[in-house]
Amino acid sequence: MAKRKDPNALPKLMAVLLLILALVAFMVGISSCNKEDPSTETLATDPEQSENISTSPDESTPDETVPETIPETVPEETEPPVVVPKYYNPLTGLECSEEMSLRRPIGIMVNNINISLPQEGITYGDVMYECLAEGGITRLFMLVQDYENLPNVGSVRSTRDYYLDLAQNHDALFFHAGGSDKAYSEIETRKIDNFDGVRMNIPNTFFRDPWRQSQMGYEHTLVITGEGMVNAIKYRNSRTELKEDFKNPFNFTSENKAPDGEDAKCVYIPFSAANSPYHKYNASTNTYKRWQYGDEHVDKDGDQLEFTNIIILFCHHTGPLDDKLRIEITTTGEGDGYYVSGGKYVPIKYSKANEDAQVVLMNEDGSPLEINRGKTYIAIYNSAAKANINMNYEA
Repeated sequence: MAKRKDPNALPKLMAVLLLILALVAFMVGISSCNKEDPSTETLATDPEQSENISTSPDESTPDETVPETIPETVPEETEPPVVVPKYYNPLTGLECSEEMSLRRPIGIMVNNINISLPQEGITYGDVMYECLAEGGITRLFMLVQDYENLPNVGSVRSTRDYYLDLAQNHDALFFHAGGSDKAYSEIETRKIDNFDGVRMNIPNTFFRDPWRQSQMGYEHTLVITGEGMVNAIKYRNSRTELKEDFKNPFNFTSENKAPDGEDAKCVYIPFSAANSPYHKYNASTNTYKRWQYGDEHVDKDGDQLEFTNIIILFCHHTGPLDDKLRIEITTTGEGDGYYVSGGKYVPIKYSKANEDAQVVLMNEDGSPLEINRGKTYIAIYNSAAKANINMNYEA
């Protein structure tokens, strides 16, 4: 028997379809609302408008808090640390090799009479002593640490006994050409390690310079070179290292500076009417350039002598002692003087226990004197004429 059709089936089907369409329309509407809400889009994408939206304290979070800006700290500028050399030249305080720091320097007696000028090689000196020899004439005693490659140096002249004392301040090997009777006597008794261009036969050491022979008297022509000094030291088998108990007269500062004293712009040191040298301070080089005999003191190459430090030691002078107007200078005991550097000077003191001891340099209060690193000129000056020293001479 055939089934009978339900007369309500179609209306029911239509109702189900309408319900499904209504549900789809509802879902589409919700999706559309989420995409097109302008307030939601602005909050998500517009940074300028989002900055204007106020948020209550309760709604803020740690991630939304802007940290306070801390100003950058600028470090203060500081001077670079002073590097004190591990090994240094005992004459200048400047850096050198360990071997160089332990070796004995050489000392050379150098002619300084006007008719013997120009001298040769003297700008290579690390330390230069000057004092009277005879008749108002001074002689220079030049000390060098690194001497092997020196060119011609001279002219070399004779010594006096007190120049031996100056050499012993530095345990120096002593080169000269002759000497006074007293000097020869003390060279023997004090066992001075000397090299004489007059009385010694030392091969390949001293020689007469042809240029000087063509320009001046024979006594002003003897010269020596670094190679000649090395030959002499080897020939005589001399000690080349400083004594174990050697005490350097120079205490060098870790940083060059002017002493805390009065102005010293031009240092006038009138040894005699025959020779009154002076030293002008040059601020651009921080050195004192030397004048003598009314002109710049230059060597044969035209280079002017200049020094970082000037030390003046006042010593007792006796004489003239003979018809050659020789004198005697007492270098031992205690005395005073001046230290000059960087355009300033201060009074100092010194002591020397005996002729072969090293001189001790002190401040006025007895503390060790510190000097700047560089070349040093030392004047051994008559204590009776101390008042003639002028630190600001009008040259």
